[in-house]
Amino acid sequence: MRTKKDAAQSTTSSSKKSSTVIERLRWFHKQVVSGFYPTEKDLAEEFGLTAAAAKKDVEFLTVAYGAPLAVDPSRKGYFYTNPGYTLPSVRLAEGELVAVLAAEMLKKAFPTSPFRPQIDSAFEKIASGLSDIITVDLDSLDNVLQIEVEASPPLDMSIFSFLIGAIRHHDTVMLKYFSGQKAYVTDKVVDPYHLVNFKDNWYLVAYCHEKQEFRDFLCARVLSAEKTGRTHAADPAFSIERHRRESLLFGGGERPVRVVAEFDKFASHWIRLKTIHPTQEITERSDGSLEISFSVTSYENILRWILSFGEHARILAPFELQDKVRRSVERMNALYKDPGGRFLAPDARQRRRKQ
Repeated sequence: MRTKKDAAQSTTSSSKKSSTVIERLRWFHKQVVSGFYPTEKDLAEEFGLTAAAAKKDVEFLTVAYGAPLAVDPSRKGYFYTNPGYTLPSVRLAEGELVAVLAAEMLKKAFPTSPFRPQIDSAFEKIASGLSDIITVDLDSLDNVLQIEVEASPPLDMSIFSFLIGAIRHHDTVMLKYFSGQKAYVTDKVVDPYHLVNFKDNWYLVAYCHEKQEFRDFLCARVLSAEKTGRTHAADPAFSIERHRRESLLFGGGERPVRVVAEFDKFASHWIRLKTIHPTQEITERSDGSLEISFSVTSYENILRWILSFGEHARILAPFELQDKVRRSVERMNALYKDPGGRFLAPDARQRRRKQ
């Protein structure tokens, strides 16, 4: 016979430590209807709660949802006096449901992200604002809604939060910053203005006292930050939109160039699924292939993007970008050849890796 202890061991504590009220009540309800006679102590141990928090959850279940809970003296645990009791559910509009599910799936997408506590907190606020429990099997949604998020770069959330506060209060701060180009740590006195996410990285846009101009600092390279005891008046002439247009980081330092690429019948299906670029224009071909053109100021992302399609796509214009792709392919091809230009045999490739 399965016991409460067996049931508790079937779930991993790591996934239960950061939980919502909904998750805890659903777990407790399941234990009751399964005949495990759970206690407030079981709830506290399962989710890492204090005794007071666990008691509050059980009271919420009985008061807010009218759950017919009672304690069995011999079992010393809860049971339903009405065995047919079920948790109430609500009907959400399609957009509301998608928003709640997206929040839950973002939690799954960021299991180790430095933003996980903030995601948990935001979802908790969304869930607690609902008048009833949403009874949705999230595990069955893989074929309905999927969110793919790339792993986020290392980010010290204490520093990130400090910078947010400095921006709000116009604090002048001292950054201990690792310079990627010079490969050494330096002190930077700056006036923080904005935090911007660009290409999966967070940047601090700040006025640098040393350079006497606005600069972009990669947050992952900020080793520490502290107040200087001084504040600054925000420059009324500063515009984050203009800064993004003029900054070498965001603008790439290049004039807009029209890129034209072609995709065969196999790859064109993926191009049609979503908008690639706000300026895109697509020309369909009778054989199922297509051409797409758009204007960019940097080739960096385009180069990686076109190479990801392998032999199913190629750049038609400009020639400069076409040549960059060709040289990248040649360098990749060289990795599989010996000094004589012949393709390496399997054992030769292994020897080459060891060298």
